Amino acid sequence: MAFFHCDTTKYIKRRKYILWLSLLPLFQGSLITMLIMIVNLRVFLENGILKIAVYAVAGAAAAGSLLFYAVYILTERAVKRHARYTYFEICPKALVFSRYGGWSLNGGKRVISRKLYIIPLSGLTGAGFNKKNNAVYLEGEIKEYRDRTERLKYTISDGAPEFEPENWWYNDNGYKILPELKIPGVFGDCEELCRKIAESKRNFDNIPKPKPYVHKETDFARRKKASRKLSERF
Repeated sequence: MAFFHCDTTKYIKRRKYILWLSLLPLFQGSLITMLIMIVNLRVFLENGILKIAVYAVAGAAAAGSLLFYAVYILTERAVKRHARYTYFEICPKALVFSRYGGWSLNGGKRVISRKLYIIPLSGLTGAGFNKKNNAVYLEGEIKEYRDRTERLKYTISDGAPEFEPENWWYNDNGYKILPELKIPGVFGDCEELCRKIAESKRNFDNIPKPKPYVHKETDFARRKKASRKLSERF
């Protein structure tokens, strides 16, 4: 078995861009206001509007700080949720790919959604790595689930995922079959992930197939049957 955690470096970089973009309009507005104040300082003093301009700059700075803090909290939560709910698990008889799907409010309560893909190794027909976009492509029988994360909890039983007893229905229902699946480059070196998948497929194919049961009579049963025939004869 192998477990690959989500590499959140990509999401942290994205968070930096979002933070800077959220502050850029306020920064530009404050800078332009300050330049106008400097160039027209005498006019501002004569008309008594210097305080208004100062308050405007201070208000923009305060609003920028609040916006920065709010965006940081929201993006930090997204990074943590990806770290928790986005992973790839290789089991002896199946592959499991979980991906964070966002959140919503339901009755005032925050609900986490995710996508869950289960790929039985018996139905996996191909796996390849694309170096250009650092992604893994899988082909075969792929089960796709989309629901709240608490409904998609599972345990590994006999080498494959099995849903919790309260959600047993999902073991054979509630999914959509996909012919192929792209695993994006959110697990660091996805080439290593592809190698592990190929290795697990080889190990699965090398598992000895169970031999069909053939009923054989024991010597005791044969002797008993023979003695019964003799008694019937005499």
